[in-house]
Amino acid sequence: MGVSRWSYMAIQKVQHADYRPDIDGLRAFAVLSVVVFHAFPSLLPGGFIGVDVFFVISGFLISGIMFNALQAGSFSFLDFYARRVKRIFPALILVLLLSFAFAWFVLFSDELKQLGKHMVRAVMFLSNFILWHESGYFDNAAETKPLLHLWSLGIEEQFYIVWPVVVWGLWRFKTWRAPIMAAVAALSFAWNIYQSQHDLVHDFYSPLTRFWELLCGALLAYAMRPELTRPLSSQAWWIATANLRGVLGLGLLVLAVVLTNGQYFPGVWALLPVVGAILVISGSADVGVNRVVFSNAVCVWVGTISYPLYLWHWPIFSFARIVDGGTPSVMWRIVALLASLVLAWLTFVAIEKPLRFGWTFRYKTMSLVFAMIGVGALGYAANNTDGYPMRAGMQQRVMHGGDIGHDEFHGYFQQHFFPCAESSIQQDAEVWKGMVRCFQSKPDARVDLVVLGDSHAEHLFLGLAEALPQVNVAFYAKGALPVLSTPEFQIIFKHVLSTASIRSVLIVANWDAKLKEPGASGKLVTDLDKTLKALLNAGKRVAVLTDLPQFDFDPQRCKFQRPLTQNTQCDQPMQVYLTKQKTYLPALHEVLHMNPDAQLMDVSDLMCAQRVCSMVRHDQVLYRDNNHLNIPGSQYVGAQIVAKYPSLAR
Repeated sequence: MGVSRWSYMAIQKVQHADYRPDIDGLRAFAVLSVVVFHAFPSLLPGGFIGVDVFFVISGFLISGIMFNALQAGSFSFLDFYARRVKRIFPALILVLLLSFAFAWFVLFSDELKQLGKHMVRAVMFLSNFILWHESGYFDNAAETKPLLHLWSLGIEEQFYIVWPVVVWGLWRFKTWRAPIMAAVAALSFAWNIYQSQHDLVHDFYSPLTRFWELLCGALLAYAMRPELTRPLSSQAWWIATANLRGVLGLGLLVLAVVLTNGQYFPGVWALLPVVGAILVISGSADVGVNRVVFSNAVCVWVGTISYPLYLWHWPIFSFARIVDGGTPSVMWRIVALLASLVLAWLTFVAIEKPLRFGWTFRYKTMSLVFAMIGVGALGYAANNTDGYPMRAGMQQRVMHGGDIGHDEFHGYFQQHFFPCAESSIQQDAEVWKGMVRCFQSKPDARVDLVVLGDSHAEHLFLGLAEALPQVNVAFYAKGALPVLSTPEFQIIFKHVLSTASIRSVLIVANWDAKLKEPGASGKLVTDLDKTLKALLNAGKRVAVLTDLPQFDFDPQRCKFQRPLTQNTQCDQPMQVYLTKQKTYLPALHEVLHMNPDAQLMDVSDLMCAQRVCSMVRHDQVLYRDNNHLNIPGSQYVGAQIVAKYPSLAR
C-alpha cells in the first residue's frame, strides 16, 4: 500500500497523469519475464519478450504525457528531455560505474577494453548499433558482455529523440494525427517482417524494426483521449469488454513467454506480447485481471523497481558467468537473482527516488548530464588504453601457450597464404574485418584440394596446407550448409565441378549448429547425397569430416588463471561431444552408405581420450574460442588428419 500511495503521489506530481497500479504490475510481468529467462531459460523460453512489453508501456505512458502537455499548450522540448534525463540517468550512471569497478578487478585486458567501448555507446544510447556491428560468427558469447541488455534502452531513447518532434508537428493537424501515426507504425512493422526473413540480427537491433511497438502504445494513448469526438474510453462496448480484454491480454502474454522462439524473433511473433500488452493496458485498473493480477501489492512493488532491476540483473548474471567460466550453478543463479532484487530496491530508494523526485538543486539535470559524460570518458579511456593491461593484479598468469581470439589467427593467413586465384570465387567470398575469406596455399599453381564448408572448414585449412606442402590447398567458406542446393554455394560448386585440376574435396561444417537452422535437419541426407553424387560423377575424391569438440567455456579460462577465483578449466566430459554428434552423425553415416566411393573422416579421437575432451595438447591451448581452432590447434589437427588419411597427399 505504501508503494502504491507513493507511486500515485509521485507520478501525479511529475507526470500530470492518472496513476494506474496495473501498469506497474504489467511492468513487473515484463521485467520478471526477462530476468527469469536470463537466469533459467528453460523455464521461460520466450521470457525475452518482456522487452517488447516495456516498449508498449513506454509508448503509452510517455506519449500520453506529451499529448496532455500539447493539449494544454504547455509542452516544452527542454522540459521533456530534462524529465528523461532525471528518469534514466541516475540508476544507469550507478550501474555503469559499479560494473566498471568490478570489471577492473576481474576482467582481462581485452575484456575490459570491450566493456569500455560498450560504456561509451551506452552513454550515447547507441548500444544496439555496436552490438549489431559486433554480431557475427566470431563474436564472443553474449553472456560475456555485461552491458548487452542496454540495446533496448538505446532503441527507446532513439525513439524519444525523434518522436516528440513528430508529435509536436502533427498536433496542429488534428484530422491527420492518428492516420499518420498508424501509417508510420505499419511501415515499421512491415520492415520488421521483411528483415525477419532476410536478416534477423538487423531485425533484432534496428530501431526501425522496433519503433512500431512503441507506436502501438502511443496509438492506444491517443485513441483513449477525452477530447476526441468518439474516444474509446467513453464508448459503452469498450467499457463492457474491459474484463475480456484483460483476460485475452494475459493469455497472449503467457503464450508469448512459453511459445516464442528466439530463432524467429521479432518478426510476426512480436505481435503476441505487443497485442497482449495493448489489451491489458486498454482495460481499467479496477476490473478483472487488471485488478486481481496486475494491481496486487507484490506486482506493483516489483513494477516500481523494474527499471533498476532490469539494469542490474544482466551485469550480475554476466559477471557470474565470466568469473565461473561457464553457466553458474542453480544456487548461484538464485543468489544472483536475489542480489538483483536487493540492488534494484536500494537503487530505487537511495538514488532514483531522491534524484528524480526529491533533490531540488537548480542544476540537477545538467549535473546528471556531466556525470554521464564522465562515465563515457571512463569507458573511452579503458578502450583507448587497451584495457589497462598493467593495472595492479592483472598480470595474467599464463598457464598454457597458444593464441586465443581471432585477429592473430586470421593475420597468419595474410602472412603465409594467398587469396584464391579464381576471380568468381574471390568476388563471391565473404569478408571479415576487411579480409576476404578465400585462400589457397600456393599463389600461382592450380588448386588440387578444396576444403568446403563454414568457419570449421576455414580453421582446418591452415593445418592441412602446412601438412601438405606439395599440394595446393584452398578453402571456400560460407556461413551456410555446404550442399548444392544452398544458394550461397552455387558459384563455388559450379567452379569445383568444372575444374579438372581439383582432384579432392573435403566437406566439413559445424554440423550440429547447421542442423538447428530452420528446415535444415529434414533435408541434410537428401541434399548431401546429391552433392556427393555430383562430385563423384565429376571424378573427384570426396571426404566428409566429422566435427571437432565444442566446449562450454572460453579458452581464456584454460590459458590464464581467472582473476578473483584463480581457477582454470581445459577439459569437459566426452559425453558432451558425443551428445552433439548424435544430432548429425547418423545422417552422415546414411549418406556415406549411399555413396560408398566417398569417405567419412572421423576426427573424434584427436581431442578426446578416456571419456574426456581437452583443448590442450603438449602444453598448448588449441582453440581460439570455444569451437574454433587456433594456429597450433590447426597445425596439430591438420598433421593428424594427413597422418591418418595419407591419400590426401596424392
